[in-house]
Amino acid sequence: MKPHYLKEELDLTKDIALNKVLITIISVMAFAIIVSLTRIPQTGFTIHYGLHLLIGASMIVLYAIRRKLKTKVKGILFLLILSSMAISGLITFGLYSFAYAYFIPAIAISFLFFNRKTGWFFTVLCFVFILITAFLFNRQILNFTAEQGFMQSTPMWLNMVTTITLVSIAMTMFWNNMYSMLINSFTHINKQKEDIKKINVDLIKARDKAQESDQLKTYFLQNISHEIRTPLNIIIGFSDMLSQTNDPEEKQQYNKVIWENSDNMLKLINDIVDFSKIETNSFKLHPTRFNIQDVLKNLKEKYLYNLNKKDITITISTAHYEINTDKERFEQIITNLIDNAVKFTNSGEINLKISEQNHFLHFIVTDTGIGISKEDQEKIFDRFFKIDPFKNGAGLGLSISKSIASYMGGDISVHSTPREGSIFDFKIPL
Repeated sequence: MKPHYLKEELDLTKDIALNKVLITIISVMAFAIIVSLTRIPQTGFTIHYGLHLLIGASMIVLYAIRRKLKTKVKGILFLLILSSMAISGLITFGLYSFAYAYFIPAIAISFLFFNRKTGWFFTVLCFVFILITAFLFNRQILNFTAEQGFMQSTPMWLNMVTTITLVSIAMTMFWNNMYSMLINSFTHINKQKEDIKKINVDLIKARDKAQESDQLKTYFLQNISHEIRTPLNIIIGFSDMLSQTNDPEEKQQYNKVIWENSDNMLKLINDIVDFSKIETNSFKLHPTRFNIQDVLKNLKEKYLYNLNKKDITITISTAHYEINTDKERFEQIITNLIDNAVKFTNSGEINLKISEQNHFLHFIVTDTGIGISKEDQEKIFDRFFKIDPFKNGAGLGLSISKSIASYMGGDISVHSTPREGSIFDFKIPL
């Protein structure tokens, strides 16, 4: 919740209420001034009528600049205007005047737009002023003698009706807006409580995920040290053995082992570098336009000589599509998906099929391997996650591939059944 948000909302509601009341007072006062001016021939031009004209002009000016004034300033001005109307009426006409009724909306303003202390102080002040005025008229310090039929005259009745109407409308609008304010405030508070509950749930999930990520990072560091140390020891050992033999067949065999483990180490280092770039948002693509058949041909040649240890048949479809993306990264994703299938397939088939759907090219890698449980399918693209901790790899390949696919405007999804195989679908805009 933003600081002082609720106070700002209440002030806004008060401001809207004041603007509405301002329009109402101007409308009714225009009629009241006309009625009051018709009384001049009988009562003379008193301070009350002059003040009415001044207040009427002030209200028009106040309405014109209403958007430039702060809510509290408007509240003070309203308080002064209503109080002035009540005081002028009391001083001029005494208790014959209904003007003291203007004290009612003024008191409402003092409570609603200021505070309780100010409200009670202003209420007591109004009652004291009415008592003082009554005392002054009783002692004839102030004097007003109503002509015959004053209370029965049409202007007097119109004046009375106008005053009561204005006070009634003003009070109704104030209490209605106050009720709306309370409803909106409680609704907002209730919504904030629900939002806070939701935020707390999300924070707990984030905390648990952060703790899990920390554990995975620790495991990753342990695993990565093992993944680097193992091929490095093999390279060092076989290099030493290579220097001690003169048998051409042994040399060829040792060279092959050294090359395979060097390649594994290079892939591992590349994954770590890619992961760090993605984590720091410094990863960039270098798009070029190329035919995917060039990549598919390279993959066929690569896997043709690389599966002699397993009873696996790899089938890579032929397709001629031109796409505009980073060729090296595109090949990296396809290679990662096929390597992943090879890793978890002891025998059977691995197929790469290409299809076009809704302006996307789909590269679908299917295998007949061990499959992935539903629970693991939700984590398969998480960084550091490994289905089988005893298989080689750092647990970054699929996570990196999905991130690169996202950079390309595509995505990778998986569907798998345990002990039956897996289907990885890599899609990219055509």
